[in-house]
Amino acid sequence: MEEKKGIIVIDKDRGKTSTRVVEIVKRLLGVKKAGHLGTLDPCATGILPIAIGKATKLADIFMSMEKEYLVTIRLGILTDTYDIEGNVLKEEEPPIFEVEEIKKVLKEFEGEILQVPPMYSAKRYKGKRLYELAREGIEVNREPKKVFIREIEFLKYEHPYLTIRVVCGKGVYIRTLAKDIGERLGTLGTVWSLDRTRACGFDRSSAVKIEDIKALDKEERGKLIIPLKDALKLLPKIRVFGKLKWWITSGSDFVVSTDEVGRELREGDYIAILDEEDEVVALGVVKIDKNVYKVHPFKVLN
Repeated sequence: MEEKKGIIVIDKDRGKTSTRVVEIVKRLLGVKKAGHLGTLDPCATGILPIAIGKATKLADIFMSMEKEYLVTIRLGILTDTYDIEGNVLKEEEPPIFEVEEIKKVLKEFEGEILQVPPMYSAKRYKGKRLYELAREGIEVNREPKKVFIREIEFLKYEHPYLTIRVVCGKGVYIRTLAKDIGERLGTLGTVWSLDRTRACGFDRSSAVKIEDIKALDKEERGKLIIPLKDALKLLPKIRVFGKLKWWITSGSDFVVSTDEVGRELREGDYIAILDEEDEVVALGVVKIDKNVYKVHPFKVLN
């Protein structure tokens, strides 16, 4: 029996952990290997792509893609988790802000910024998850890390609630962003609602609810898995045959032209490598040497 591989995109409801959703999907699809492509907190909703089978080898590639969130921040409150699920640490009556003042502050968080990971996160400290330490009442110093936020769009302000749209790269903690925005405004800030509207190149047009999967038979459930060639639709593609396919899947570099892939190539670009059956067999990265385009297959799916 051929192993299933590809991506299924879940529209997650509030209340379940991302790990729990993966467990449910594995059982419903009858697969042994699966992993989510970026954690959504239990209180968050929205797009949770899950890699199936050998697609898990490409998890870091998918997770490096942009994500988009709709966030409502409750100003004047700070919880220990920086979201509505946590225990209230501080509460105050925030001032009523002018919209232009809010927009100016939001602009300050665009681009490359430093973020301190929250204690309630899966980041490790001396072998333990930070959230494990936090549950024991232990707080440790966390090194700030560089993250990238491409855009923060002001959507609505109804005192004391601020709603924004965030487009960002890998590793951004939206809960920390909410806290930091509150602080920059001179008050407190906590995530009141969080919905991920786009991740790994997918939005709700590709997504399905867990309850809808349960209503399908086994064959129909399998059709929900998006083939890798379609999941990697944003990448240039090249097809290989015969000996070249063997050469590539053994990890050897090969030369390509922009005509073959149908677009301009830059150093560091990823290329999806497909075989004669239109299956993704590897992912390559472009190297340019004296105007010669070489592809190094660094992720081989065999």
